Order: sequence, then structure tokens, then C-alpha cells
Amino acid sequence: MHEAAALLAELIPGDHGLRVTEVHPPGRLVCTAGPDGLEYALGGSVSGPTLFKLVDYAAFLTVNACVGVMRSAVLAQSSISFLEAAEPGPLRITVDLVQRGMRTAVADARVTDGRDWLVAMASLHFSLPARGTRRTAAARDATGQPPSPMGRTA
Repeated sequence: MHEAAALLAELIPGDHGLRVTEVHPPGRLVCTAGPDGLEYALGGSVSGPTLFKLVDYAAFLTVNACVGVMRSAVLAQSSISFLEAAEPGPLRITVDLVQRGMRTAVADARVTDGRDWLVAMASLHFSLPARGTRRTAAARDATGQPPSPMGRTA
């Protein structure tokens, strides 16, 4: 879990409010966010853009933690369904890496609020860099070693 938290700080610096709380190799990360720093919509629920930003960050982190560090992985397509108004308070974001190909990775995310109600579900497709680009990025790593995926030993 400490590796994932360090990776979060490295890949997504700043005060975004996301914290890694659980790591389940080979492909699940659980994060929490809030209650501080969340933006609210009229009526007092957590805003949709805030939910989407947190889901995007958590899925990006999951892809990098499970596949290997790829700063140039980009969100290619996403679909999010807002199911309930998210009550003010802490949120729990569970992300599962459901498919990993040579050039893409697919993650599914579920967001629950403090009542443990499912408030949003999302599917996110990431475009991964070509192998040559990955080797170049790994060669520039400060340690000189290619980054290894979390939860895998070889």
C-alpha cells in the first residue's frame, strides 16, 4: 500500500484529496477522498465533475500500479453513470483493472458515499504508449531500472 501511495504522490502531485487505502493484487485499488476538498453542487451533494476527477485519478493510478509506471498513459474513452446524489462526506472509490492489452487498459470504478450507497459507476479505457516509448521512459527513470508493476515479482 505504501508503494501505491508513493506512486500517487509522484504521478498526481498536489492536494487532490485522494488517498490509497487498500491494494489487492493483481488489479484492484481502493481509494478514499474527502470530506475536505470536495466540491459540492447546488443542493449539497458532491458535484459530478468532482466525482469524475476522482474516478479518473484513481483509475490512472490503478493502471500505473498494475501494469507498470507509464506517465504517458492517457484516458482515451470513458463512460460514467451517476446513480444517486453523493452525500457530503468521505467517498470510497474501488477500481478494478478488467483488461490489459498491448496498447490499452480498461478499468471499472465504483464510487460509494458515507452511507455505503453506490453513487457512481464508470468504465475507463486508457491508451498505453508503444513498447519503444515505454523502454525510453524506463531508461530515463532516476534509478536506472525499469519500473516494476506492483503486486508482481517477475
